[in-house]
Amino acid sequence: MISYRKIFYVIGFIFLILASAMIIPAIVDLCFAQNTSSCFFISGIFCCFTGGLLFFSNRTSESIILNLKERVCVVLFSWLTVPIPASLPLIISSQDISIVDCLFEIISALTTSGATTILDIKSFSEGILLWRSLLQLLGGIGFIISCLYVFSNFLIPISFEHSSCSKNISIKHLLKNMTIIYSIAVIIGSFVLIGFGISPIESVSYSLDAISSGGALVSDVNYSAASAGILLTLSILTFISGVSVTFIKNLNSNCFSAFKDQQFVCYASVVAVCTVILSVYIISFSDVSIFESVQIALLTATSSVTTTGISLHLPESFSSFIDAFLYVLNFCGGCSGSCTGGIKIFRWIMIFLLIKSYLIRLVKLNAVYVPTYAGRRLNEIDVTGLFSYFLCYFVFTILASFALTFSDFDFGKAFNAVITTVNNNGPFFGLRKATVAEISELSSFTKIVLILSMIAGRIEFISFFMVFIKQFWKK
Repeated sequence: MISYRKIFYVIGFIFLILASAMIIPAIVDLCFAQNTSSCFFISGIFCCFTGGLLFFSNRTSESIILNLKERVCVVLFSWLTVPIPASLPLIISSQDISIVDCLFEIISALTTSGATTILDIKSFSEGILLWRSLLQLLGGIGFIISCLYVFSNFLIPISFEHSSCSKNISIKHLLKNMTIIYSIAVIIGSFVLIGFGISPIESVSYSLDAISSGGALVSDVNYSAASAGILLTLSILTFISGVSVTFIKNLNSNCFSAFKDQQFVCYASVVAVCTVILSVYIISFSDVSIFESVQIALLTATSSVTTTGISLHLPESFSSFIDAFLYVLNFCGGCSGSCTGGIKIFRWIMIFLLIKSYLIRLVKLNAVYVPTYAGRRLNEIDVTGLFSYFLCYFVFTILASFALTFSDFDFGKAFNAVITTVNNNGPFFGLRKATVAEISELSSFTKIVLILSMIAGRIEFISFFMVFIKQFWKK
């Protein structure tokens, strides 16, 4: 049985957190004497009133313990409702932006997709720019927490590697560790970027965007103008965004064992191999020095694998290969239990293990080979969960693509835009990421479909499709 009182209680608490977060950009705008500070105060009051009403009217003396159905409802309802109050500062600001564009901008930030419809983003106040970056971090961490919250004791393969989903997991402890590590990384990264000549607000925004795998930077990074320190700092922060919550847990208990984690090793190996391939190609087909080539390749590889999507102004001489290479990498994703989008490394590992098991049995009919991952044997439930994810992935993509054909998209272009948006890396038209001008010219209907695609990709489909099953609502 679903208790909506518990659900409203948790949603109210989330609204109160959002209201508290609005204080930061409001203070920043006050310091810079921007009139948009009042937009944050008004939005904060609305969030505080709405959240307080939900929170206190549904509070009980008993401990709030949610069952699986209630957890799914909390995750789904929070991703559908939070963007509305989060977009209020943009909606009530003096900028001439439609409500759909405001929602697209905010949901793109919350889902760490990094796409934007605003042509002149630098015309916004420092508080608005910081708010976009804060939402990327809140959305990235919120995604991790929501996966832990819903799936920690249910169908492990859906969202998390096996080693991070034991029944003894302490979400509070993991949240504390994540907050500490992410905060330290943002603070150090911001000071380093300030030291390399970037303004304080942009430095904080860059650090928040990179650590959350958001990539919605205030401006693109020009490799020829950026120093080695800037590229390396962004590469490190982006790489951290792709490590799993298991890695953070193990790092706190046993530093050595953390680096032996199967998923982390695979993730680091993919980034290293892609960096080498890109470096060799850049050196071979351009006059860029070896040192600069490695810097460009490292940031490009980490940005693509983690679906961060940080744009570099690269020479046209080798853009075609890099476009195709990076397009494929966007489907990879970082570790599960991270802020990244994409399919995630652990699912590719599981697919490889299942294929290997099948081939061994074909070669040796009597061979007994049971694939194991993270110290646990893969069973029928694991395979079913993996298959269900990919089935939901493609069913949603096809349905959303058909919906876009009612606008000015042919099916090929629509499918490409949806499947890349589902990966939370913004829509691609062909092998290249859509420009801001192209996204801003899309119809409102197209943007709404892409908004739903971003949300569906962020909640990893299972929560989305689960509520359409009749048995879900039965007692």
